[in-house]
Amino acid sequence: MSWPQNNTEDAEAAAEEAKGEIAPLLKNKDTGKINSAASAGGLGDLQKHFGSKLLITLFASQHLMKGFGGSFTGGAVKFLYKDYAVAGPQMQVFGGVTQLPWAMKPIIGLASDIFPVMGFHKMPYIFLTTVIGIFATATIGLVPQSALSLTHLVICLFLATMMYSVADLLTEAKYAEKMAAVPAQGPALMSFVWGGLHLGALVATICIGPVLDIFGNKAPFVIVLLPLSFILLPLMWNYLEETPKSEEALKEHRQSILRQREAPILCFIMFVGTVFLSVLGIYFQSVPLNAGAAVIVAIIMLISFSITLRPVIAKVNALSLVQTSMSLSISGASFYFFTDDKEQYPEGPHFSKEFYTSVLGTFGSLCSLVGIATYQRYASQWTYRRIMILTNVFASLMACADLLLYSRMNLRLGIPDHVFVMGTSAFEEVLNAWMWMPSVVIMSQLCPEGMEATMYALLAGCHNLGNTVSASGGAVLLQWLDVQPRGSTGESQQFDKLWIAALIAIVLPLFTIVLIPWMIPDARQTDKLLPEGDRDATKGSLLRRWQGLDIEG
Repeated sequence: MSWPQNNTEDAEAAAEEAKGEIAPLLKNKDTGKINSAASAGGLGDLQKHFGSKLLITLFASQHLMKGFGGSFTGGAVKFLYKDYAVAGPQMQVFGGVTQLPWAMKPIIGLASDIFPVMGFHKMPYIFLTTVIGIFATATIGLVPQSALSLTHLVICLFLATMMYSVADLLTEAKYAEKMAAVPAQGPALMSFVWGGLHLGALVATICIGPVLDIFGNKAPFVIVLLPLSFILLPLMWNYLEETPKSEEALKEHRQSILRQREAPILCFIMFVGTVFLSVLGIYFQSVPLNAGAAVIVAIIMLISFSITLRPVIAKVNALSLVQTSMSLSISGASFYFFTDDKEQYPEGPHFSKEFYTSVLGTFGSLCSLVGIATYQRYASQWTYRRIMILTNVFASLMACADLLLYSRMNLRLGIPDHVFVMGTSAFEEVLNAWMWMPSVVIMSQLCPEGMEATMYALLAGCHNLGNTVSASGGAVLLQWLDVQPRGSTGESQQFDKLWIAALIAIVLPLFTIVLIPWMIPDARQTDKLLPEGDRDATKGSLLRRWQGLDIEG
């Protein structure tokens, strides 16, 4: 199961931030059957069940900020790295580092749950990081390259990602809370969120190519400042509908979280690991060093989560982390493969900025919308196991097309690069939507009441840590195969073994597909995965059983 990467990271990769069985698995408590409302999903139904204020907030955070803003600036990031002559493997290390705020979600979620500001758990955190992120984005766009070092560029990108991460996490926690109350409407709300996100990305990708060609690689970071600022309005108007708790209620809330002491400890461990990787990646530009550190941190996270969380949660999380880590990224090299000109790579595709960003991005967004629509229509009622097994098998088969492209076999078959890439990306984007949306739904269903932000952050953070391992591990693979393009003249030999890297990246995740029947609950996406009134995140964990506190999970 190749868990798709966070959308902001996908945009950066294309131009490019979160999972045993539980018995009984609860169905709709009134009927024992799946509520037919799950298939309705109209805006009126969503407003009825979730309220217009939540939908407006999700529009600002998910559609405008993450969808448009993330895609619009993400489309320029690798071209900025190319301006600094960053080699493909090192580009991936930087990409992994700047995406680490997605893995820092747990400590942010814990802080928002335990330490409200002026009585508010979410609004102040989103507001502060948004202001900082806007400042960092403006710095990238307005400060000339001669005055902005590569290190400072990476730091600004890191802060901008922190803005996306915090807004994404805390609004996700809000709709996870809402979805837990009406699980039958979960797929419909996810279709609204991800449909709007891809619509925002569609507008961004239509515009990004011409903007890069006409105004340069820094222009997107200036243009995006206004859309990023829109979220400040619903925050100030309290559209998250937060009610400050009394001191007594807050004390009880803190105690309820700290009673499950394992979760705060996991948040702290992940925070230390991600800070360590961030500093290492920014100030020590060694591909093997960063990869080794990322693997060690991931192993520590895997062991810690597996022994402290409830079995159903631990299994989903373990599979997500392992599969994401094993889906090695080679995007740094493939970026140069597609965008090098005739002097740099005479045999290459020679994609223009406009085609690589706007044409491919627009086409990919349209196909993603098709994927979301077909998922909602045909697959939202499937069991998690069924949809994950089928989509992963088909995704692996589709990925084999990369071998034809990187070995230039498609040209020998008479298929032009532009046609070949457009054709294969159509199927891949539909599959990505079918793979990603169930993973978001299952993470939402595994969030205990009262600590949605913390638990969602832990699960999504582990998944996004896997993305960093994927980027760093893929960078070592590229370096080992001597695939290290940097946009230099006459670097054709740098791509001779790129197809081998792609083959390894395809094969490794296949070994984990067989784990799905044992790691993923045999439940429908509209079922509750944690029993009502018994949503302890650590009940029945290995640690508690070793301590003799619980008998079963």
